[in-house]
Parts: sequence; C-alpha cells; structure tokens
Amino acid sequence: MDASSRVSHQLAITLLLTAVIAATYGFGVYLFPVVLPQMKHDIGFDYTQAGYITAARQLANVAMALLSGLAAARFGAARVILAATALSAIDLAGLAFIDKTWMMGTALVTLNACAAATWVPMMALIAPLIDERHQAKAIGVIGSGTNYGVLLNGLMVPALLASWGWRSVWLVSAVLTAVLSGVIVLMFARLGRSSRTLSPRAAPPSPAARPRERSGSGLRRMLARQYLLVYAIALLCGFAGVPFITYFSAYSHDDLHLGLDVTAHAWALVGLVGVVSGLVLGMIGDMHGTPYQNGYTQRDGMRTALVCAGVMLLCASLIAASRPGGYALMVAAVALGFSFFPIFGLLHAYVGKTSEPTLAAMVCGICESAFGVGGALGNVLGGLCKTAFGSFQPVYGLAAVASVILVGLTFLVPNTRRASAVCQSGLVDLR
Repeated sequence: MDASSRVSHQLAITLLLTAVIAATYGFGVYLFPVVLPQMKHDIGFDYTQAGYITAARQLANVAMALLSGLAAARFGAARVILAATALSAIDLAGLAFIDKTWMMGTALVTLNACAAATWVPMMALIAPLIDERHQAKAIGVIGSGTNYGVLLNGLMVPALLASWGWRSVWLVSAVLTAVLSGVIVLMFARLGRSSRTLSPRAAPPSPAARPRERSGSGLRRMLARQYLLVYAIALLCGFAGVPFITYFSAYSHDDLHLGLDVTAHAWALVGLVGVVSGLVLGMIGDMHGTPYQNGYTQRDGMRTALVCAGVMLLCASLIAASRPGGYALMVAAVALGFSFFPIFGLLHAYVGKTSEPTLAAMVCGICESAFGVGGALGNVLGGLCKTAFGSFQPVYGLAAVASVILVGLTFLVPNTRRASAVCQSGLVDLR
C-alpha cells in the first residue's frame, strides 16, 4: 500500500470510529445527565434511584468490557461494533416512549453495555490500522468523540426541550445513530474491498529490533506494575469523573439554582473543548525525547499527557466543590472537557504502545472494567450524598480527593518505548 492510500485509510477509520463513540457515548451514555431533572419530574423517581441505575450502568460496562473482546475474536471486531451501534439506536428510540422507572433503567443499562461493546473492540482495529507513531493522536481523537456528542447535546437539547420535551431528545439521537449504523455498513464494506485489492504492507520489525513484552504467562504480564497503575488510574478516573458528569445538571439546577441555559452552555463548552483536547493530548502523547540506548526516553510524552489530564480533572473537581457561580461553572466545564474524556484514549494508547495487540486487548478490557467499577461506586455514593446531606457538593469533594491520588499515580507510570515508523500489518480483516 502506498503512502497516500495508507494515510487515507487511517483517516477514514479514525473519523468513522470517532462518530461511533460520539453516538454511543455522547448520546447513549452522557445524554441522560443532561435531561435527568426533566425525566425525574415526569417519570417520578428520586436521586437515590438514579444513583443505583447509573451504578448498574457502570457494572454493565464492566461486564461488556470483558465480554466484547471475546465476541470480537469470535465474530469480528467490525461486526460487534456495528451490532452495538445499531442496538444503541433501538434503545435510544425506546427511551422516547418509556413511562416507568424500571423501563428507563433497563434501557440505560443496555445503552452502557452497547457503548462498551464499541470501545473495547476498537483496539483490535486501531492497533493494525494506525501507524504506532500516530496512535495516541488517533485514539485521542476517537476517544474525544464523546465530546462531539456532548457538544451536540449542549446545542440541540435546549431547543428540543423547549419545543417538544425530553422525549424528542432521545428520538432525534436515535435517528442520528441509526443513520450512523448505515454509514458503518458502507464504510466497512468499502475498506474490506480495499484490503483485498491493495498490496500488503511492509513486514513488522523483528522482535530483536523492537522488544515489547516480558517473558512469562499472560496473567503475569497483565498484572505487571505498569498495568496495575493503569487499572488504578482508570478506577479513580471513573470514581471522580462519572458522578461529576451524572449529577452535573442536577447540581447546577437544584443546588446552585442556575438556569437551564447556563447548564446547556456548560455542556456545550465540555464538548467544544473536547473537540481539540483529545488531539492536543494525543500529540503530546506521541512526542518522544532523546532516547537512551535501551530504547526508553528521557522525557515521555504519554506520561506528560496523563499528568496534564489528571491535573485538569483535579481543577474541575475543586471548582465544582466550591459551589461556583455561572462563570466559574464554565471554567470547570472547560477543565472537565480537557481531562475526563481524553484520558480514556490516553490510557488505551499507552497500553497499545507498551504491549502486543493480543495483550493490549485484554489489558484494555480490564482497564474499562476498572473504570466501570469506579464509576458505579461514585454514582451510588453521589445519590446517597444527595439523600443524606441534601446536596451534591460532597460528590465533588470526593472527586477532588480521588483526583489528587490519580495525579500522584500518573507520575509513577513507566516510560514507553520508542514508536516504530510503520504500521505492524495491513488493513485489518473487517469480517
């Protein structure tokens, strides 16, 4: 495959997967917090129930993060991503017509499972398709697809709520996701045909030229110190960030007594900043300093990017915990958009740069599960805090504490090795 064809395929797959994340996470996962106050009023549930539902969503994320890797190996990553996206569209449409709390909970749990079933198998597509020297940028952009969805939420939700109510929000999101499912079918079919007609790519570097893995069993490698740090960071990110997002609109509306327009503008800022934050942090992650003879670098871009994201999450949590006014809330939204969503892509890019594809898929699945466990715990505590203290403010205090620990752990993450200048394989089998 010539250089121009390789670049065009990498760009196409990056944009497509970004759109998938925008739909399944931006709409499927993070749309609920935006319309939570209105749904609570009409359906008649309390914040404790909302906390348990969002916790169940995170546990569904945990289970599907582990199962989707196996499903991708059995049926093909592209098929799993397509099926999960199509199911997300069906669930989104169903939410437009629900009138019972248990129906809402079931649909939301399924949406989280579908989102995980798109994100984890993507690693099986990205590793062979994207040059390793550009993987952090590509994964950063894909991971920031959530921000594109959140940005659309902030732009369309106020108008839809004012005109047709919260049910129209879910219905419009379902239509957009259904259209995306059709685009996936066409794009994967085209890429699959191209992979059979284009010439094969250069052979991968030999193990002697590019050592990546320690010897030993797969379990021992998954429990290596560097990956234990990744799991811990993912857990803390879920604990700090997921309840931050879940109760953000409710905190602004119920506790801070800010108008719907302020909350909508804050959500739009989260998405707007996220449009560029994934790429910026990905560019930092792909930077390498002067290498030592053993292949490690004096200054590692991945660790720098992770530290930056952790610090910004800490800033967002501290501002939110201080009961901010409208303008300070906007600053917190900017910090959140720069940190919370891109950090997922950074963790996955780090794993991809430090392990072979098979091990990377398993480690990323555990990483996603750790994030889900942290998010579930944070959501339950958030709902209980509102019930016990009458305010969501303690949620953001706990998020700040978790963020401090997260930042400390990012400084301990080992350096990555130098990236190879070529992809490791030709276009992946998109069966």
